[in-house]
Amino acid sequence: MSHSRNGQSGVALVIGMIMLVLLTLLVISAVNSGSINLRITSNMQAQDEARAVAQQALEKFVSNYANFYPTPASYPNVDYDINNDSTADFKVSVAAPVCKGAAHQIPGRSIDCENGVKSGLYCWDTLWEVTATASDTKSGVSQKVTQGFALTFSPVFIPSSAGC
Repeated sequence: MSHSRNGQSGVALVIGMIMLVLLTLLVISAVNSGSINLRITSNMQAQDEARAVAQQALEKFVSNYANFYPTPASYPNVDYDINNDSTADFKVSVAAPVCKGAAHQIPGRSIDCENGVKSGLYCWDTLWEVTATASDTKSGVSQKVTQGFALTFSPVFIPSSAGC
């Protein structure tokens, strides 16, 4: 049973080449999928960082009563460096707060407010809406965070001067 070399048709070579092409397509598909997932993840990370920076700016803004009274203020384009490399990573702007309402605090919830009620001077409970927008200086990702805050002011607060 001797076969001559001339009688082989090369079917094994053709099947081997087809398998090699299929394997190459599979590897290319896996690499593309991995790079797409990496881009999606880095975009999500940039959005989360921008949202966190905007939230941080809001908390810093709200901690200063002078931003609300006597005239609501805004902070345009404040630089934030989140990785301490002395380079601005985000630009954050905080819009002027909008007063949504003000009411006398009855009964007073602090000793000063309680004493004021006894003499006809009422502390004020106010509701504010503040919006911060953070933009990544490298990727251009931008996130806008709007949050409501309740603040108590002393009896000298004049709601109409703050737009309430």
